[in-house]
Amino acid sequence: MWNSSVQRKRGIAGRTFKQTPFSSDWKISVTERPQGILSRLTPLTPLDLRACRTVSDIVAGMALCSFGARMLGEVAATLTTWLSNGPRPVLIYDGKTSMPLYHLLRKLCNLQNDTYGKGFEGPYSPDEFVRANKTKERALIVGQYPERIEDELHALVGDAIFVNVTRQCKPGQVQDGYFPNVVFADPTYIMPLLALVFDERLNGTAHDVADLMHELQNYGGTAKQVVHGAYTLRKMLEDRRCTVMLTLSGAMTIAKMQRVITDLLDTGRIALVSATGALNTHGFVEGSGGMHYKHDPTIPDEDLAAEGLNRVTDTIEPEGNFDLIEGYVIEALDAIVAKGSLITNSAALHWEMGRRLAERDPTARAILATAYRQNIPVLTSAVMDSEVGNDIFVHNARRRAMGLEPIIFDQERDTRVLFALGRDAERLGIFTIGGGVPRNNTQNVGPLAEIYAARLGEKMDPVRFFYACRICPDHMDTGHLSGCTYREGATWRKFDFDGMLAEVQADATLTWPFMQKFATARLLAA
Repeated sequence: MWNSSVQRKRGIAGRTFKQTPFSSDWKISVTERPQGILSRLTPLTPLDLRACRTVSDIVAGMALCSFGARMLGEVAATLTTWLSNGPRPVLIYDGKTSMPLYHLLRKLCNLQNDTYGKGFEGPYSPDEFVRANKTKERALIVGQYPERIEDELHALVGDAIFVNVTRQCKPGQVQDGYFPNVVFADPTYIMPLLALVFDERLNGTAHDVADLMHELQNYGGTAKQVVHGAYTLRKMLEDRRCTVMLTLSGAMTIAKMQRVITDLLDTGRIALVSATGALNTHGFVEGSGGMHYKHDPTIPDEDLAAEGLNRVTDTIEPEGNFDLIEGYVIEALDAIVAKGSLITNSAALHWEMGRRLAERDPTARAILATAYRQNIPVLTSAVMDSEVGNDIFVHNARRRAMGLEPIIFDQERDTRVLFALGRDAERLGIFTIGGGVPRNNTQNVGPLAEIYAARLGEKMDPVRFFYACRICPDHMDTGHLSGCTYREGATWRKFDFDGMLAEVQADATLTWPFMQKFATARLLAA
């Protein structure tokens, strides 16, 4: 017989967990401050769009998030300081002088109106700067630059910030899990955004997301994609005839984007969520009180492993965080069994977990709690590929050891939920963050309906997405689904060729908050 009361400590600073596996007798105790390595790390904060009025507010919140969002937030803070104090930074750009981006960079260097503090010096092309052979303490280098002069360029600048898609920077500046003074994204999107931030922080002129979309219309590349995506998302959400499905992959909850997700669910316009098990797990950790931390590159990965501190790129997830949710998983499974069946699905498990979190904390802004309150099914096609899946596996092992039958997950039950929504929808829309299984499984509703009708001889209207908006950095030439275009998907009868389809090829943490803030403004004001 498995010991019914087990005390575990798995690297979570300041927390111990005690559970009884077949009852609600489990508790979490939180001490005053983290211990060990965690005491040296900076806690991260969820991005809260409700508290953000301006573009600058959103960028400031990003500094305490992860991945691209943090890069942008920290770079914006550093550049604001440079423009306010100390020697003038030089601006280096190797691009067409006829393009809108070049004219913006010239504006940032214009000292006549003192538009941005002291302004930048330049802009210089990389070759012009190298030929001048003058060292500069601070430099902002926008876009790519020739490999033939990169060594000379790097040697002439002290602290340098790089904004490019080619991941160029000084050798050794970027490390595994550490990306200081870089934003690896399209400058045609990043620089107009930063210009609005500077205008507010240095001149006091506030800009909201509508101002940002208006400004981005002047540029191509990612800027143009973001505008198209924002307007498509707004149209989709405001179309009351449309059944909207949300698919989520990637470490968006560890990236501290969970409140962006729950705000979208709270609009009442999302009919279904499909997410990876890991994304739901990390979100539940945050919703139940767990913390994530900024990685410190001076701490060896071996030391992190020894203290049970799991690294996700530039962010730390303490192993003990998962103990916060195991009790919820056990309670949810017990409740499912108590209803008289050992066969269940991910939507039922998530509903039970969300109900418990919502009842214990009515203010919890976590995906499963919010989905429960809004009566939104949350599907995970690969539920076993996550910490929740680990908990299910171990729980079934305990059941077998006690002579009880295991709980079985029937994925077809989830498919029935998806199929019914697609079949009955007057019009369909999909908003996708990342790609992977959530996107693939949800988009499959069209081909599924097609073969269902054909093989069973039933009459059914085509099930195709009329609205679609996707934010994902993957390229189509890699040949995997995450990079698949909507036009390609339309050949599979997944999308309407005449629909409103938008694809933003970028890091979601850099683009999604602004797009959603714009798209939901009128809904929230109504």
